[in-house]
Amino acid sequence: MSTGRQRSSDGSNTVDYRSVDLPDTADKPRSEWHYTERRAELLQLIKEAGHPGDINQTELAERYDVSQQQISKDMDRLGESIRASLDKNRRALAVNATVQRSIRGLLDEGEWYKAAELALEWDEWVSESSIRMGDRADGGGLSDGWDLMEINFNDVDT
Repeated sequence: MSTGRQRSSDGSNTVDYRSVDLPDTADKPRSEWHYTERRAELLQLIKEAGHPGDINQTELAERYDVSQQQISKDMDRLGESIRASLDKNRRALAVNATVQRSIRGLLDEGEWYKAAELALEWDEWVSESSIRMGDRADGGGLSDGWDLMEINFNDVDT
């Protein structure tokens, strides 16, 4: 049984909820699950629904016999875990691949205008993201070293 625990680069223990084995509910009711098991299933449910807002936290609280506030906290921790697991290059790769696939899908459906809109929005987002990340690298203002944190999305292959 995998608990999904890993040691991160800073030495702290983290949980990869994607690798946690879920117990059989015939053997162990959800109300007895460890929080890592509950969060792992929540992650699966969010992926199936397509968005965290598409799942009902009150119903999930009843499902696991916890409070709605606990489900909300679980969702916050899932978001933190996913963000921590993505370095800037993987994040760039994931976002770029999704946008490129979306553009291809729109073109395949004959939605030329929507594809062009998405491409323009993507280009604008890339430009703004590079500047914002550069601002963080030098403490606020742009300087000769601001490009240390820049992600060049155009170099990411899809």
